[in-house]
Amino acid sequence: MSDLHKILKEEYEKKLAITPNLLIEMIEEIMDSIPQASSLIEETPPVSDGGQVNFNIPFPKLVPTEAWGDPTSQSRIAITRIFDSITREPDIRARIQHVNSFLDPEQALRKAPGGKLNTVLNMLQIIEALMACLNDYNESSAGFVFESFMAALTGGKQISGRVGGTLPIEDFVAFSETDDTEVPVSLKLLSPRTNIHGSFTNLIDYLFIRGGSGVSEIKYLVAYKDVQGDNVSQLGIWDFTLSRDNLIDAFVQSGATVNLRLLGEQAHALKQHIANWEDSPEWRLQMAQILSQTPGYTEGRGMFDNNLDSSGQFVDVEPTSVDGAGAFAGQQKRGARSNLYRAAEVAGQEAQRGEGPDFEGWRQTLEDETLMDAGLWSKNKKTQKKYDDEIKTHFDRGFEYAQSTINESFFGSFHEREKELMREEILIEGSREGGSQWGFSGEMIVKLQPVLDTEYYGDINLSAANVSELSKIYIEKIGEDLMKLLETTKNFSENIGRYFSAPDRSEATQANALARDQGKEIVTSLEEREKEEDQK
Repeated sequence: MSDLHKILKEEYEKKLAITPNLLIEMIEEIMDSIPQASSLIEETPPVSDGGQVNFNIPFPKLVPTEAWGDPTSQSRIAITRIFDSITREPDIRARIQHVNSFLDPEQALRKAPGGKLNTVLNMLQIIEALMACLNDYNESSAGFVFESFMAALTGGKQISGRVGGTLPIEDFVAFSETDDTEVPVSLKLLSPRTNIHGSFTNLIDYLFIRGGSGVSEIKYLVAYKDVQGDNVSQLGIWDFTLSRDNLIDAFVQSGATVNLRLLGEQAHALKQHIANWEDSPEWRLQMAQILSQTPGYTEGRGMFDNNLDSSGQFVDVEPTSVDGAGAFAGQQKRGARSNLYRAAEVAGQEAQRGEGPDFEGWRQTLEDETLMDAGLWSKNKKTQKKYDDEIKTHFDRGFEYAQSTINESFFGSFHEREKELMREEILIEGSREGGSQWGFSGEMIVKLQPVLDTEYYGDINLSAANVSELSKIYIEKIGEDLMKLLETTKNFSENIGRYFSAPDRSEATQANALARDQGKEIVTSLEEREKEEDQK
């Protein structure tokens, strides 16, 4: 209904008289300009209530989709006006805190002074869209939609597909109002006990060679979710930065075996060479030589292998795909798949013992390149769901095996060491075949705060109790008259939709009559509010 709001606003500014018939004509003109209106309505992704708490305020619902991540898409253009009040904030943290201020009952009591109810209504729509992102999609889809939501929230764009011959490590690029710059962000939506993971090879490529000179840093935005029943009740938001300057120190000081093994004996050589970084062919050739001896840098898959000529010049070409390399490439893919299945079984055992996340949480730790190497990655969501189900059978096998074994308390520290060796074995076997994953726990990013510049944004409270309390506050602020106007407008909109889409024309005629009556109520209410404003 954004077009209707725009027309009404323009007509009010012109001080033209809006009659019920004129209002209906406006709606009909808008609907006539939309081809196959009924099919558009049917194709809109449904947002299931599913027990989800809402604000019980009849404002138009925003249905978040992946299209929100594309600033040129019609869906993004349509919701830009709603997000405008947020995108004026200077940075990611300020925008998230702005949203959070509407979820704090104490701050909510101070909202909407001086008639700024439009800001309140816009924000409530955004918050409900956020809850829909987290609750109305399955785990695999929720991540993509959440990325799109964050892109819209920060006035940026979602990144998909290869960049300069490699998979991007950034999920979206935010726009900073402070200095007119773009901020690349890798977004992680995780359960509290799930570690933060990423591809070592892609990270190195991103920082030092992608596009020729690389990008100096990448911000990681981590949203830990707390779940009550079927819905996310809270989000704990953190961020940290990995850069050329802190990368090696962060891995070494983390003390994590997985990170130390990626560097091998090259930690000192890498740190020294990176300290003398320069955008030159000579520097890149020396870096390539060091990386050839670094266990975590995937041989034949990184850009230092595929996008660097013999003179050290960057060549922006796609790497040769191993898919067509013959029978040997086929056995490599089978090997990668076998490693992934084994990793899934280990993860299933850990989940049964309460030492790791469930399948959906563990699945989020897998990088796309790991799945691609195993032939288990697809852009098609249905195909990817089939692949995920295949991996889950191995996760479940490990879970069931752990249930049938002797209680681990008999093994004590031996079990912990065995588990660590199994993890390392999988990483070692995959390290030269695309399995080079770095990892930080939640404790690590706090411990490494001086190195990573870790920041805690606080919690976003989306619990049923909090939303219920906020509903009472905002309904009282909106007032009885405006609530009635919103309800009438909502019904008016629905009846207009029924008029154009109902296959039964008698139903359409009834909807038309109801819409005309509701249109009269809307016009009368708007005229009265206009008179009240003139008298102030």
